[in-house]
Amino acid sequence: MARFAGTVVHGNGRGKKLGFPTANLDVDTRAVADGVYVAWVRIGGAEWMPATVSVGDNPTFRNVEARRMECHVHGLDHDIYGERIEVEIVALLRRMIAFVGADQLIEQTARDVRASAAVLASARPPAAG
Repeated sequence: MARFAGTVVHGNGRGKKLGFPTANLDVDTRAVADGVYVAWVRIGGAEWMPATVSVGDNPTFRNVEARRMECHVHGLDHDIYGERIEVEIVALLRRMIAFVGADQLIEQTARDVRASAAVLASARPPAAG
């Protein structure tokens, strides 16, 4: 679908507080529409890892002015600020929507991560290169 590469930068820290830490990627996101995506992520040329990726301006919180790409790498338990990562978008899960509050967002994000993992369980990671 689309591939991106860039450096992980600091965001608002909201993903970690909600239980879904994200790597915010400093890239031009115009190649994809706002939404939540199934993706593969590779950190520093290592093995591809499953991820759920959000592209948009975080409409639930209404204080984010710029579009951004936020990657929740499944099973990643350490900070990767400053690392170069690649993101291979596989499929659109859903369009970006505003939720009434953080609780609804957390519930939907958990569903998104499960759905993303299910899709990637039967998909091959991108070829090396």
